[in-house]
Amino acid sequence: MQNKYAGDIGDYLKLGILRALSPGRKLGVAWWLHPDGGPVGDGQHTKYLDAGLDWRPYDPPLFDHLREIVHTGRRNVAALQDERLLPGARFAAEQIPVTCGPSERPIQRAAWFGRVKAALAGCDLVFADPDNGIEPAGYKPTMGNSGKSITWDEIAALRAPGRALVVYHHQTRFKGGHINELKHLAKGLRARGCAAVDVLRAKPYSPRAFFLLEADAELRSRAEALSRQWGEHLSWHPEV
Repeated sequence: MQNKYAGDIGDYLKLGILRALSPGRKLGVAWWLHPDGGPVGDGQHTKYLDAGLDWRPYDPPLFDHLREIVHTGRRNVAALQDERLLPGARFAAEQIPVTCGPSERPIQRAAWFGRVKAALAGCDLVFADPDNGIEPAGYKPTMGNSGKSITWDEIAALRAPGRALVVYHHQTRFKGGHINELKHLAKGLRARGCAAVDVLRAKPYSPRAFFLLEADAELRSRAEALSRQWGEHLSWHPEV
């Protein structure tokens, strides 16, 4: 997640999902906040806000809030933490330490992650929102872009008895396409102890996935119902 993305189509999707899944749960959100960067014009997927008749019906209060954020220039994660959007949620919004030297990155990252876990203690539904997603092949904690990924070890450390996780992952150039990428990642999650791995896959602009880990029957039912509500924009892949 980067501040400059606040209010884009990705936020409409992710917050819409969380609003559907979280009632009656103790929600915790870890933004995995990365310093703004990337190509000029990146983060401008906001044209959906000008097509209200097409997009607003899926979640009118959320749509109106995000449109206000974008149109007033308040594009940052703090503007997404409105109590009206996610009542009672806890947030871990400290920026990931990536500006230090390579040798210091793993140390500072470990300390940062410890604070994230502490902030979300007691939550039984946790959303992790890394900029890119789950760590790719060849990932090293000393890399300059290491903060854009959540590591396999961090996913494992966020697991807790009675807790479900939602983990964001953006499409890459994985050989065989996005569905095969999801299957590959699901296999890796199961190999690391996740018994239940489901996916909500969003297609607008660029495919992205929300891995739903260790969800109970109620959460899975809510996810499936949400996919029917959003139609072509969101598909449900149980036990992918």
